[in-house]
Amino acid sequence: MSSFAFITSICILSTVLVEGKRHYKTKDVPIKDTVQKLFDKIRGMQATRDTVAIPPLQWAKFRGVYESDVRLYFHGGPVESAMRYSFGVPDNNMFATAWVTSCLLEAYHYGNAPKPSEDQIMMSLEYMHKNYHNKNLNYTNSIMAFWPQLYDEGYQTYVSTPVNLLAMFNSTYLIDWDTVYQELDKAGLKEIASTIQRLLERREGYARVFHIPPDFDDTSVNLGLGSLLKDLITEFPQSSVLWQSKNSNLSSVFNALKHYAYKPIGGDRRVNTIDGRTYFYMRKFLENASIENKSVALVTTWIQDIEDLKTEYPEGIITPGNINNVDITVSANALFGITNAILTGLVTSEVLEDPEVQQIYMNTSTMIAFQIHTNFSGRPDLALTYYPSVMEFYWFVSRTYSQLKRHDRATGLPHEVMYSVMATLEDALHTTMTDAVVKQAIYNGTDVAYYDDFMGDGDVDQNNDTIRFGEDRLYTTGMAINALITTWTYYDDNTGHLHWHSDTPEVVKKTVSAAVLFLNQHILSGEYEPWNAFFSGSVKGFGTSSSEYPYNRYEYFNGTKVPDKHTGYSRERYRGMEGVVNETWYQEELKAKHSPIDFHGFNKNPEFFPFWCSETYTYVISMLALSTFDNIM
Repeated sequence: MSSFAFITSICILSTVLVEGKRHYKTKDVPIKDTVQKLFDKIRGMQATRDTVAIPPLQWAKFRGVYESDVRLYFHGGPVESAMRYSFGVPDNNMFATAWVTSCLLEAYHYGNAPKPSEDQIMMSLEYMHKNYHNKNLNYTNSIMAFWPQLYDEGYQTYVSTPVNLLAMFNSTYLIDWDTVYQELDKAGLKEIASTIQRLLERREGYARVFHIPPDFDDTSVNLGLGSLLKDLITEFPQSSVLWQSKNSNLSSVFNALKHYAYKPIGGDRRVNTIDGRTYFYMRKFLENASIENKSVALVTTWIQDIEDLKTEYPEGIITPGNINNVDITVSANALFGITNAILTGLVTSEVLEDPEVQQIYMNTSTMIAFQIHTNFSGRPDLALTYYPSVMEFYWFVSRTYSQLKRHDRATGLPHEVMYSVMATLEDALHTTMTDAVVKQAIYNGTDVAYYDDFMGDGDVDQNNDTIRFGEDRLYTTGMAINALITTWTYYDDNTGHLHWHSDTPEVVKKTVSAAVLFLNQHILSGEYEPWNAFFSGSVKGFGTSSSEYPYNRYEYFNGTKVPDKHTGYSRERYRGMEGVVNETWYQEELKAKHSPIDFHGFNKNPEFFPFWCSETYTYVISMLALSTFDNIM
């Protein structure tokens, strides 16, 4: 894009956003018609051929991918609003495509959505299994990465490679930025020039973050997708066989879960240290376990520990911040992957006879319930480290509970531990989660309701009056519907219909009906952006950096302590919280570091941060919500 075109687009967007969104007329349409239109739209959003990156004229796409975009969450005045719309780089990641595929299957199975073709499903499977398995292991595995792993001649290994982001960063070195700054100054857009300068100063840091290791989220989502295909093997025989042929060593997943689990109560220094942000929100749960003399083992985000870091760091495989963390959305997906893999026979229930796997399964479900009951210990920004949407998290948790309930009704559960997990999740979902979702509904009249998260609700116009664009309104409303329907209905395998549980509160049915009415009216109206923040950087401004929280372990990779008054600079070091510490000491450290205690919302912080948006994901979770509601008898 030329500097003139860039400036022109900013000016036009500023004018449009100051004036506010246009008002669109909506009309009632049958839900089945909306579902069909969404299905057709989603099918058209899948890439059918590979393309190469020639930024900004053309971006790389892989055949089978459902595209998502990397954006920057600017918010504030008209200029910041315009910048939010101006920056976007298409991204080829596994997460978006795996979730779109999973939702297509669930909408067909549990709703009345059309059946996706085997070609549509297999294109995505071939894309995922060609690019995302861990290629650095010398054995067949189902350890998955967020970005494609491509061979790097410099590192002599396979590294995560966000092709378009790297191409975009490389292209910035070819631009005469002084000329751009001068043109922006002439147009009265010095603020934009300043922001661009800050972005360019950070590009080396962003590039380092791209070198991430495989993770338990994509690994778990892949396992969950395989279990859905196993459940529907008669409907999608080729896809199910293809998935199983590419994932023939599922023990690799369970071995990794055991090896990399966070175990703070114990002396294994390889896995007893965690990101300070995780410890801040997790510590009450850990303190309770410590008081009861119980050990803890939890699913981590990254498939890399401190010992791995010593050898993999020089190879360009680096956990962000050099220390692992626990993201409870990752935990929820791991719980579903394990649960549904067992229930569908993808793996046998004998995996839960392994005491380490059983402990991870039990501890993770208990921790998830604890976080729901305590409103994420007051810090959803830290607990949902990379996945900001609370409603998405609720839905992810409800999927596990729903499958346990479904199989319990039909044949009973194959392992006694699963009954305990089902009861734990039911208590959290039926009480705290349901109350929270019902109370957050925003009614437009008496029979129409919607949900907002944060995107587009932090802007002001030229008169400093608040503007609410509701850019994630469709997505958040769809997720809220899915969370409530998945929690409070059961699927009858004989009739193929959903039914409300007999104890479903009437307020739940009313809320779902009101939200469905809004979503059906607006999902294709064009009035709201179909945006979401399904993924984000972990640092989102003040209060979200690990440097703002206490630590009691600060070492170089060789194990020697970093001196209090160290000189020089080395990236080959890590710091975090080791074990479970005395709360009095911890409170003193919080005061000494002036650590932020409360979360006031992402729009209260003026800093911008990167987020990943998939419009296809918004459309498919909306199709799931509408089709399942329409299938309730």
